[in-house]
Amino acid sequence: MAYLSLYRRWRSQSFAEVVGQSHIVRTLQNSLNLGRISHAYLFAGPRGTGKTTLARLFAKGLNCVYGPTANFCGECPECVGITQGTSIDVIEIDGASNRGIEEIRKLREQVQYAPVSGRYKVYIIDEVHMLTQDAFNALLKTLEEPPQHVVFILATTDPRKLPTTILSRCQRYDFKRFTTEEIIDHLQYVLTKEGVIPEPEALAIIAEHADGGMRDALSIVDQCLAYSDHLSVQSVTTVLGVADQKRIVAFLKALDQRQGKELFLQIQQLYHDGLNFGQFVRDILAYLRKAIVTPAILTENGIDWKNDRLLEIMAAFSECEREMRYVHDSSISLELTVLRLIQPLSILEQMQAKIDALELRVKELEQNGTKPTNKVAEAKVIADPPPAVHIVRNKDEQEKLQTIQAHWQEYLQMLRSERLVQPEAFLREGTPVDLKSDELIIAFPPDRGFHKASIEQDKHREPAERVLSRMFGCTLKIKCIISSEQANTTPLDASTGNEANSAVDSSDSAKADQHVEYDQAVDAALKLFGGKVIHIKND
Repeated sequence: MAYLSLYRRWRSQSFAEVVGQSHIVRTLQNSLNLGRISHAYLFAGPRGTGKTTLARLFAKGLNCVYGPTANFCGECPECVGITQGTSIDVIEIDGASNRGIEEIRKLREQVQYAPVSGRYKVYIIDEVHMLTQDAFNALLKTLEEPPQHVVFILATTDPRKLPTTILSRCQRYDFKRFTTEEIIDHLQYVLTKEGVIPEPEALAIIAEHADGGMRDALSIVDQCLAYSDHLSVQSVTTVLGVADQKRIVAFLKALDQRQGKELFLQIQQLYHDGLNFGQFVRDILAYLRKAIVTPAILTENGIDWKNDRLLEIMAAFSECEREMRYVHDSSISLELTVLRLIQPLSILEQMQAKIDALELRVKELEQNGTKPTNKVAEAKVIADPPPAVHIVRNKDEQEKLQTIQAHWQEYLQMLRSERLVQPEAFLREGTPVDLKSDELIIAFPPDRGFHKASIEQDKHREPAERVLSRMFGCTLKIKCIISSEQANTTPLDASTGNEANSAVDSSDSAKADQHVEYDQAVDAALKLFGGKVIHIKND
């Protein structure tokens, strides 16, 4: 006899053997015992969660010689025929290959005939969402008012593709993914019956990669047993092409210590071992998700990441996993992600690290009952402002402007660090030249009218103003102008501000000279793109 795969050999043959889906099993059992049989059912859920299995069990309960009953015998001709797939009264149809209107018309003709030996004719249509719109329309009337001896059971992995007219005619049951514990327990039961003693870690790896499907888990076990009689971690990781936990931990430790050479050597070793980089990144993300729930997973391995760092790393690897789908060599995406994550700390991050260290030291001294020395307290006060600069309130506007000009590059860097890339790019072409009350005047060269018009849009200006106010500790608004051609409005370095003052003076004088009124089109073009009017010829 040909070999029968595990998931077929160990398919549940009674409601008592069904793993999980207790809410559905109980409802179907009560329906059979009470005789409240509906004409149409919809089983929806991910692959490998027991939709077809429960459909066959329900058909047994309907056609058993002792039925309708949830405790069918499993030995009568009807039960045996359904188990072996030879029952004439239980018809299984593949919706993917019988999706046209002609197949549905044949089905409508067949449902009129009475069952041959059973009590009901049961039609199990798998992957029903693959039917065409015309086929659904042809099925509507039959599905709503079929003959009394007919029961439809529709199974689908994507119920969103079903028309609402079909959904409203069925009792819907949503199947859930199996938990990792349910999969491990069932695999342990099956392997014990098969005479195989697995390693617990190997079963955990299989359960994690089964994606909540019991059929997938049993298929992986079948494949691993074909590779080796002993179900070990090594055999499972080899068959699946995944890295074991030791490799993942070693990779994260090297990332924590920013060891670029070690990380690249590990990536190269993964390549030589033939492991899938996309799967490796997904395994890292799964490990980090566990670390969020159980932080001790990282600390036990000498990795101390705060929430913001952990979030940064997970976001980087998540983006890396998406990029790998569109590149030929996925190792490049992983290497670039690693390079970004091991870059030296920025100035702001270094200052923040010093602040955290000082705060920790002060807290330790307070807990020990020792009053912090003046030097520690003063250092904390001095270090406290970054990343904000905080303009002193009693300074005049000129001094405030000079403070803003001196820290302008740091402000642009803060915009980029907060992922405000577009406002940062637009403002980099301008120069802060004046401060009037809470309004910061930024001058743009005549050929940068596009940048001026772009930053004036609310979606760019408002977030830039929020970061500006937060950094300098006071409410600041942004107003943009176009400087004259004679003014030197090269973007300002962090240490100079004289060019900016001359730019606003020349800009004000240029404004004073422009009193000529133009038509609306010319005036709008000037405001949007900048520049000046050379000559207008009236027709």
